[in-house]
Amino acid sequence: SFVTLAALEPTIFLKKRYIVSMLFLFPEYGLLALAMMITMISGGIDLSVVATANFAGIIAVKFLILVCPAKGVDFFTVTYFIISLLLAVLIGGLCGAFIAFFISRIGVPAMLATLGGADLIMGFSLILTKGSVVKDIPEIVSAFGNKFFFGFLPMTVLVFAICALVLFLILEKTPLGIRIKMFGCNSVAASFSGINNSEIIFKTYIISGVLSAVAGILLISRANSARADYGSSYVMQAIIISVLGGTNPKGGFGKVSGVVAAILILQILSSGFNMFPQISNFYRSIIWGAVLILVMIYNHVSMKIRR
Repeated sequence: SFVTLAALEPTIFLKKRYIVSMLFLFPEYGLLALAMMITMISGGIDLSVVATANFAGIIAVKFLILVCPAKGVDFFTVTYFIISLLLAVLIGGLCGAFIAFFISRIGVPAMLATLGGADLIMGFSLILTKGSVVKDIPEIVSAFGNKFFFGFLPMTVLVFAICALVLFLILEKTPLGIRIKMFGCNSVAASFSGINNSEIIFKTYIISGVLSAVAGILLISRANSARADYGSSYVMQAIIISVLGGTNPKGGFGKVSGVVAAILILQILSSGFNMFPQISNFYRSIIWGAVLILVMIYNHVSMKIRR
């Protein structure tokens, strides 16, 4: 896709400014895709990732508005910003644990639990914001979101890379990652193997909530405002990216490297659509839905052939 778009519009697509803008846009929904991936590996799904991201971000910026001056970046504002990040991560983890309680303890299917949880969490966000946009956010937030290293590498991409690396290490190098995959393959067999299924569900959705919270901070730092319904279309994109990256929707398999590659592919396609004004924004949902269905068909057919 990169070569095709570069050949069609070399004067636009190959410019440094255009490439930097692509790097600047994908980290927040990339983190949401990673959050979706780990829950899908466990055999579940998390439709509350965007609601959790917005809720954690809103609480973080509300805290900053209370304690930080509107202008200026100094030691104290950076300290308060770090505290707000930790607060957002805590809120994201609590949201994940809240949803995991209904899945593991009460037995609500993951799709229904996360769908209901998303509406509930979004309702809290609406209460906090009274349905309006949170503005007048301290300058430290936009300074963080718009900082570049070496003139081309956004801070947000670096945060995404660190989170992706940590998740890779968890899934590939720790007993927890092995247990999540075993649970996703066969929860009954995992239980008879001595795995605490309830604990796995809690840890999986807490990790998902933490990743969503970081995504919320990145989204707010880029938009320099907060709202309860920001990024509502990212849920579908997160599912598409996870499946396109090779994650098995039935659980048991998924790789961070595959999801990262899928993120880059879809970002290139999305940026490519922007170069062609004749492609209306109204068609994008159709295109994303068609991509998801085609990938699902391909994965199903390839699985049958391997069997």
